[in-house]
Amino acid sequence: MTWLLQRARKAGQPDLASAPGAWGAGDLAYALDDVADEPLADYGRRLGARHRVTLIAEGPGEAHFGPEDGSPLRVLVDPVDGTRSLMHDMRSAWALTGLARDGGPGTRLSDVEVAVQTELPTTSAAIYHVLTAVRGQGATVARHDVRTGRALESAPLRAPAELRIDNGYLCFTRFLAVERPLIADLESRFLARVIETQALDQRLLYDDQYLCTAGQLFFTATGRYRMLADLRGWLHRTRGLRNFTAKPYDLATLLVWHEAGVPVLDELFAPLDAPMDTETRMSVIAFANEDLRHRLEPHLRAAMAEMVQRGG
Repeated sequence: MTWLLQRARKAGQPDLASAPGAWGAGDLAYALDDVADEPLADYGRRLGARHRVTLIAEGPGEAHFGPEDGSPLRVLVDPVDGTRSLMHDMRSAWALTGLARDGGPGTRLSDVEVAVQTELPTTSAAIYHVLTAVRGQGATVARHDVRTGRALESAPLRAPAELRIDNGYLCFTRFLAVERPLIADLESRFLARVIETQALDQRLLYDDQYLCTAGQLFFTATGRYRMLADLRGWLHRTRGLRNFTAKPYDLATLLVWHEAGVPVLDELFAPLDAPMDTETRMSVIAFANEDLRHRLEPHLRAAMAEMVQRGG
């Protein structure tokens, strides 16, 4: 993908990477997404040489590889989560893979046993991150050299134990114009409560809009984001908005965040889960650690309830 971004930059033709294409399974594809099609198919063939595989991915949808016998796997992949940022060479995207024993269409994100999340860096980056998790064995973050691919360092990925609320980011996802007035109302109700009860300086509470669910959760797991409230699915269901939302493939590496100890919840504040598919509309609420969840969740619940009651 880097070669396409470099070609677009040198030619002064950003559309080489950012031109919209066809609608695939789950979302609109762009020129940058097309680059991943053949590597994804090759991955399915190589995995299918050892296992019977159902590969589910944003774009191509569902495909089957391998023999009829043997231990079956169900693999959920988002080849490029964060296309809209990376295709303009602004911010990294991520490649997401979650592997589970195949329990048929009822297989869920909570069934994933191995997850790998690989950063797809911009052309100016010198390093990229690879996050891995095996159920019950914790999560790991490694830094790699972009030029050589060599691992520079590796360490356990754990939610930071102690964080202040201020001097960090409290993020409400609002990517589309149709979402912004409603999210602004929700955010202002939430912040008013937090500022008053926690005696905070409003000038030290920041916002960030990273068009990438996996990237947002990486920032949450590493403490930059104190909280993430992606309630696009909630708005779609309660207000009938014609918007994009997170889908299960955006959460293919949910196991990473569970193993890192990051609370990741749905719009009902229950542990996040969904079928391994390309269509289920999701909301994602996450906190950098359990202490911040305890301090912030009641105010988010109250703000959401106020909006429902007042029809705001």
